[in-house]
Amino acid sequence: MGRRGTTRRRALIATGAVATAGLWAAGCSAGDGGSARSASAADRAAREAARLRGRSTAVSAALLGRYDAVLAAHPSLGTRLFPLRAQVAAHTAALAEDGTRRAASPTPTPGTEAAAPPAAGTSPSPSREPVPKDPAAALAHLAAAARRTSDAHTAALAAAPPEYARLLASVAAAAAAHAYLLTADA
Repeated sequence: MGRRGTTRRRALIATGAVATAGLWAAGCSAGDGGSARSASAADRAAREAARLRGRSTAVSAALLGRYDAVLAAHPSLGTRLFPLRAQVAAHTAALAEDGTRRAASPTPTPGTEAAAPPAAGTSPSPSREPVPKDPAAALAHLAAAARRTSDAHTAALAAAPPEYARLLASVAAAAAAHAYLLTADA
């Protein structure tokens, strides 16, 4: 005993066929206007991706600046902080890449003067707060900055193109791991 009339399946098939025909007709009749619209959409997407890249780079550069400030105030923490700072410098360089290789901030090594605060304008600080005088408090302050960096990169994931989103997710996870490592002994 078969059904007569319009069934759900037939309605869906008919709707799909009409939608496909409509899209095909719109694509065929768009002519040069369609490619101009897609070019402007691509330009807008590229501009938004560049803005996102700039914001993400600035966030990581700010964390790099905090590492430099803590290292300048507490050179005794160098052994613990130099490897983490090197990772943040690499992340900042990776986030800034737009198809061309940019140089990362030099990685300081124990006993060098590279741990001095960066020159004005090179690595922005997330805040103008001074580094706490107590080394443990300075580490906690740095851990809080790493958490803020992780949160900012995580929030930016929704607007990021797929390839950049994967990089942001990786950098956000690394910043969260830094926050943990900086407070592990506390």
